[in-house]
Amino acid sequence: MKLSKMTAITAALGAAWALAACGNGDTTTATTTETTATETTETAAAPALPTADELNAILAKATDPNVPVEEKVNTVQGGEHAPELFEVMAASQAESGAQFQVVNPVLPGYTPDSVLASVNFILPESEAQPAENVEFIHEGGTWKLSQSWACTLITNTVAPEQVPAMCLDYNPAPAEEAPAQ
Repeated sequence: MKLSKMTAITAALGAAWALAACGNGDTTTATTTETTATETTETAAAPALPTADELNAILAKATDPNVPVEEKVNTVQGGEHAPELFEVMAASQAESGAQFQVVNPVLPGYTPDSVLASVNFILPESEAQPAENVEFIHEGGTWKLSQSWACTLITNTVAPEQVPAMCLDYNPAPAEEAPAQ
C-alpha cells in the first residue's frame, strides 16, 4: 500500500511539474488538487484495520444462540442469503464446546476491503488449533467473516447433511482433503 501511495504521489508531482513547464507557472492548484484526489480515493478504498477484539466480537455474535438472526446476518459475508447458517454454527459450537479466538496481529488482506488474522480453535481440555489467514471482509460499513471461511468452518465441523445450501458448492471437499493452513 505504501508503494502505491508513493507512486500516486510521484505521479501527481510529475504531472504538476509538467503543467508548470507548459503552463503559466501556477502549479499550486494542480498539485493540491491531484494530491488531494489521490489521498481521498485511497482513504475511501481502505477502511481502518479492525482490532482482534472487534473480530472476536463478530465471531461471538455469529455463534451466540441468544442473538437474533436479523443481527447475525451482518457477521458473515452473504449471511443475509443463508440465515440457516447461524443456527448450524450456534448448534455446532454448543455441541462441541468449541471457542474461537482471533489473535494479533490483524493484517491487511488480499484486497483493500479485507484483513487476515489467525484464529485459535479451542476445544475443551485440548490445545488451541490455529487457523492462519482467516479472512474478514469490510462490507456495508461493517467487518464480516468471509463466506469462504464461514463455509470452511461449517463443512469441517458438522455432518454433511447439516451443511447449509450456501456452502454446498462453495467448499465441497471433505475435511481430510482440505489444505493445511
